[in-house]
Amino acid sequence: MINYFKTITEMKQTFRTLCATMLVLSAMPLWAQWGRGPVDPHPELGLKDAYKDYFLIGVALNQRNVSNDEQQQLAIKEFSSITAENDMKPGELHPKEGVWDFSKADKIADFCRKNGIKLRGHCLCWHSQFADWMFTDKKGREVKKEVFYKRLRDHIHTVVNRYKDVVYAWDVVNEAMSDNARPQFVDGKMVPGNPYRESRHYKLCGDEFIAKAFQFAHEADPNALLFYNDYNECDPGKRDRIYNMVKKMQDAGVPIHGIGMQGHYNVYGPSEEDIDAAITKYSELVKHIHVTELDIRMNTEMGGQLRFSRGEAKPVPGYMNTLLTDQYNRIFKILRRHKDVIDCVTFWNLGDRDSWLGVNNHPLPFDEQYKKKPAYFAIRDFDAALDNAQPKEDFVSNPCNQPGQHYPMINSEGYARFRVEAPDAKSVIVSLGLGGRGGTVLRKDKDGIWTGTTEGPMDPGFHYYHLTIDGGTFNDPGTHNYFGSCRWESGIEIPAPDQDFFQCRQDIPHGTITEVLYPSASTGQMQTAMVYLPPTYGKLVDKKGRPVKAGKKGLQERFPVLYLQHGWGEHETSWSRQGHAGLIMDNLIAEGKIQPFIIVMAYGLTNDIKFGTIGQFTAKEFETLLVDELVPFIDANYLTKADKWSRAMAGLSMGGVETKLITLRRPEVFGYWGLLSGGTYMPDDIKDASAVRLIFESTGSKENPDGINKSVEALKAAGINAVGHVSDGTAHEFLTWRRALHEMAPLLFK
Repeated sequence: MINYFKTITEMKQTFRTLCATMLVLSAMPLWAQWGRGPVDPHPELGLKDAYKDYFLIGVALNQRNVSNDEQQQLAIKEFSSITAENDMKPGELHPKEGVWDFSKADKIADFCRKNGIKLRGHCLCWHSQFADWMFTDKKGREVKKEVFYKRLRDHIHTVVNRYKDVVYAWDVVNEAMSDNARPQFVDGKMVPGNPYRESRHYKLCGDEFIAKAFQFAHEADPNALLFYNDYNECDPGKRDRIYNMVKKMQDAGVPIHGIGMQGHYNVYGPSEEDIDAAITKYSELVKHIHVTELDIRMNTEMGGQLRFSRGEAKPVPGYMNTLLTDQYNRIFKILRRHKDVIDCVTFWNLGDRDSWLGVNNHPLPFDEQYKKKPAYFAIRDFDAALDNAQPKEDFVSNPCNQPGQHYPMINSEGYARFRVEAPDAKSVIVSLGLGGRGGTVLRKDKDGIWTGTTEGPMDPGFHYYHLTIDGGTFNDPGTHNYFGSCRWESGIEIPAPDQDFFQCRQDIPHGTITEVLYPSASTGQMQTAMVYLPPTYGKLVDKKGRPVKAGKKGLQERFPVLYLQHGWGEHETSWSRQGHAGLIMDNLIAEGKIQPFIIVMAYGLTNDIKFGTIGQFTAKEFETLLVDELVPFIDANYLTKADKWSRAMAGLSMGGVETKLITLRRPEVFGYWGLLSGGTYMPDDIKDASAVRLIFESTGSKENPDGINKSVEALKAAGINAVGHVSDGTAHEFLTWRRALHEMAPLLFK
C-alpha cells in the first residue's frame, strides 16, 4: 500500500529544505513569513565566543537583569564585559554630600566578580545624572571651582578605589562636546561657535574640568584605561571637535587613553564611510577605542539626547527588521576591520525590554523576551572572508534585463549590482543576498539614486527577486518578469560554468512552445498549459522514423510526452521561461542525445496551499485535472503515443510531491517518474516494481544529497531502475532543476 504518512512527512521535509535554501519570497527571511522563528545552527556559541579573536563584547545591565536567573545566564553566555547602565553614575552613588549608596553598584560588581567578567565603569563626570550638590554650598550658592574640584576628586577617588579590583576601564568624562558649534555674531563679527557643551561644569571651570577628572581618576587607579565618551561621534563636525579636544588634553599631559564611541545610531545611518573615518581619525590619538553604548533605532533619530520618539506598540514590519539587521552587519564589519584599535563593543542593554529608548524602538539584537533576532545571527555568524572582499569590476547587464536596461548587473564571480531611482524614498531593499537576512539594502547617493552590490557571490543560475521601497513591494523596472512566489517577480541570472546547455543557439532548429487552453469540468473553468513541441513535430517520416523528402509520402510521427510540474508559488510558464525547458530540449535533440518528445507544463493547483495546513495536502484535485482531463486532451489534440510507456511525470519541489503522490496512486498512467528536489521514493512505496521503468531523483548539493543517494541505492537493491543526480554547488533553485532535466531527458522512453 502507499505510505501516505511518509509521503506527507517528506513533503514537510522538502519545505523545510526550501526554507533553509532561501527561495526568497519577500524582503523578509522565509522563517519570518511562515511564522517560525530562526533556528540557531550553533546554540552553544555566544557573541563573546565568536569575537574572542577580535574584541570584547559587552552589555549594559540593570538591577532586573542581575536579579533574574535567566537573564543572568544570558549575560554570562553572551558577553565578556559588563557596564552598569545607571548604577555607577554620580547621582546614583552620591546623591548628597556625605551620603553614599553603593548597594546597586555593588550588586553588579559582585555579579562580575563571581562570574569572572570584566566591568567597565560608567561614568565619573557627566552633565546629566550628576551629583549636582557639588556646585552649591549649603545655602544654595554657587561654589568656586576649587571647592568643586575637591568634591569631584573625593567622589572619583572613592568610587574608583572601591571598584578597582574589577573595573578595567572608566568612562571618565561623558558628553562634554557641543552637538552644533554654530558660529555667532559678537561685536559685529562672526566668531566660531563654542566646541564645548555649555554645562554647569564648563560654565564654572571651562574645559579644565575635563583635565581634572582624568587626573583624579589616574591618581586613584594608574592601571585603569581612561576614556572620553560621547555620542554623534561619527558626525564629521563633532568628530573633529572631539579629536581636537582630546589632542589638546593629551598635548598638555592629560591621561586620556581611549575614546568611547557611544554608537546610538539608527537603521539609516551613520554611513559606513563616516564610521570608518571616525575610527581612523581617533586612532591617530589613542590605542584604545570602545563602542560603549551600541543600539540602533528604527527611525531617523540618533545620538544621546534624552528627548526622542519611543515608537508604537505594534509588530515590526519585516523590511524594518531587514534594515536593522543590515545596519548591524555593516557596523560590525567595519569594527572587525579595526580590531587593532577596537577593544570592546558594548550593547546598551540586554534586550529591547530594557532599552532606554523604549521597547517599541526595537534597537537591540535580543527582543523584549530576550529571544535572538535576525540581527543577532548577522553579528555572530559572520564570514570573515567577506569583511575585506571587493568584487571584480567586470560587471555586465543581467541576461534577464528588458531591452535597453543596464541594471541590474552581474559579474563573473556571481555578485549582483542594483540601481534604483527613487529620490524621495527612505529605504530600498533588494530581496537577494546572503544567509536569509532579508536581502541587500541599497544606499542613496547625493543624486537620489539607490545603489548596492550583494555582500558576496550568489549561487549560479536564476533567482527571483523584488524591491521593497519604504515597505511597499515593487518589481525592478530593469528586468523582465517571471511568475514565482505567487506573483510576477523580477529575475536575475548568475553565470554558471556549464550554462551552454540551456543557451539559445543560432545554428540549430528550434521547437515551439505554445499556450493551450483546455476545458476542466472539475474546476469549472478553462485551464492553461504550456506545450513544447520538438522541431520535427508535424513533419512526415518513413516507417523507421526517418524524415522523408519533399513530395514523398510518409507518416506523421507520434511522440512520447513528459508532464513536467513546477513548484509552489509558480505556474505553467515557469518551466518554459525561467527553466528554459524548450532550449534544453532543442540542444539535446540537435546533439543527438535524445529522441524528441513533447513536454506539457500545466498549473498544478499548488498556490492556494497555506503554510501550516501542509499535512492536509493530497494533490487529489490536481490528479483529477491532470489524469482525467489534461492527459486525454493532449492525446486527442496532439500527435502523441497514447500509452503508459510513452508518458513520464516529473516535478520540482512541490511539483515533485505531486508527482510522487499521483504516480503511486495512478501507476497505470505514467511509466517514468522523476522527483527534482521533491522528496524520494523508497521500495516499500512501490507495490509492483514492474510498474515503472525509471525513477529519477535529483537535488542540489546544498539540499539533500544523502537522502537521494540512500533512496537510489535502496531502489536499485529492490530491482528498480533508479538514477540519482546531484547538482554541484546549487540549492533549491532553477539551475538545480535545469541540470536535472538535462540529465533525465536522455533516460526517458528507452
